[in-house]
Amino acid sequence: MKLVKIPSNIDYEHLFSSINCKSTCKKELIDATYVVLSFLYPSPHYIKETSGFDGFKSIQNDLINRITRNRFGDVKDLLMSKDSHSSGPILIENSKYQPGVKSKSYKLNDELFSNPGEKWVNLGENAEKRLIKFENDKIKDLEEFKSQYQFLLDQYQSDITIDSEALNYVSTLKSLLLEKVDQYDGDKDEMIKRVNATIKDMNSKIRAIQKKNFRTTVSVSNHRLNSVITNLNRELRYYLRINGNRLSEIDLKSSQPYVLGTILTDSFFSRGSSTEYSLSSIFPQLYNLLNIISNKSTSDITSIIGNSLYNNKKGVPPHFMSGGLDISKEIQSYRNLPFKDGFYPHLNMTYFNGVYETQKIKDDIMLVLNLSDLKKRKHIELIQRFKSHFPDINSFIEAVNSFKSFKSAIAILLQRCESYLFLRVGCKMIYDQMKDIPFLTIHDSVLIDEKFAEGAKYILTKSISNFTKMEAGVSMKTQNDPMKYINEIVDSHWNDLKNNYKKTDMN
Repeated sequence: MKLVKIPSNIDYEHLFSSINCKSTCKKELIDATYVVLSFLYPSPHYIKETSGFDGFKSIQNDLINRITRNRFGDVKDLLMSKDSHSSGPILIENSKYQPGVKSKSYKLNDELFSNPGEKWVNLGENAEKRLIKFENDKIKDLEEFKSQYQFLLDQYQSDITIDSEALNYVSTLKSLLLEKVDQYDGDKDEMIKRVNATIKDMNSKIRAIQKKNFRTTVSVSNHRLNSVITNLNRELRYYLRINGNRLSEIDLKSSQPYVLGTILTDSFFSRGSSTEYSLSSIFPQLYNLLNIISNKSTSDITSIIGNSLYNNKKGVPPHFMSGGLDISKEIQSYRNLPFKDGFYPHLNMTYFNGVYETQKIKDDIMLVLNLSDLKKRKHIELIQRFKSHFPDINSFIEAVNSFKSFKSAIAILLQRCESYLFLRVGCKMIYDQMKDIPFLTIHDSVLIDEKFAEGAKYILTKSISNFTKMEAGVSMKTQNDPMKYINEIVDSHWNDLKNNYKKTDMN
């Protein structure tokens, strides 16, 4: 029998006493109720997944009706009755939704959500079959999605090792960080905990690699391939080996600004686009929402984005969906920036009067792309300078980041596009043309045997540039022995530990 977890502090005898139908019908409705409650049970994963939406979880009517045999409406009537629980309706509905964009969302009432307890119940045979089929279909869909990245997942079957000196390096790092603690005039016990946690995490990653436990996954959200290798501290990459050989790293320069340029085309936003590198394919929910907006009046648009834009509340510039990007002077100016080499210095000297340090521009350009708080954006000088030169691009970014239907929409869009370009175009070409040469990926970079790095760099550059019709910049670097600049690394780790401590203390 199929067991599902539901809240324990509901009087189910009282809840089901109001069901007035034959025994078979009643059993089916009870099972359907259990299924819905199991979907909305606030597990740690559920809470993390819905943190940006106040705990409300979207439920697609067609999917849940398939599992409950079209009884979702009856279940809602039962759970949303004011007499269903002593604290009021068991189920709360957030009815704001848009077809093709976001389904209605639901959560348990506040009392149940904060303290649900735990109860396991059996489902009847028919409900069990439907739920198992749903779960198997989800697994099948996930496997089909992952199959696009299988050639990269297969790389983890290679002879990947990490030099034993990595553990000695971490031990030295710990000693030097603890020396910093001795000289610290704040809470020494707290900083010791933080140092130990950092060291424990690094050692855990090293041991996982030694055991070939790479923990590979592909994110359905941002389409990135994740593993112990992608989460490995940068300095520890020096100790990685493939077939016993040292590795070079090849990465896409100015990755996120470059990717933004590649999507600023009519073909990417076109309603009739047939290519996989299009908004409708890469982020269909956002595509559907923008299509809704493009067919609305200006007042409807500002309502959809929450009346929050500073740019005269114009919202998404109309030519993003209706055409005109390919002839826009602003868009072409951005697409013609020197992404191949010197993007940040060029941006600084040409548009910002050379007043910023390169690192400051790198940091603030990421805020241009990802900061959703419009009040904070207004007070960041570089963002306002960017806006004065690229007003339509800025409006697009601010509008999309203001959509309450999605959290971090621009970041997700750019990460999905980066994944497509770098992994499925560039790395796929490396895989096809450099047969039997193993390599690993870290989002927008490749780790490969030093002997093959030049060839991989050439393939990566050519394949991405040809695909996007924008010249890509790709850099290559040999990993440096972290022991040679360990004092700098210690200072960096120490500053991070102190800054994170301050942030936690402020919260």
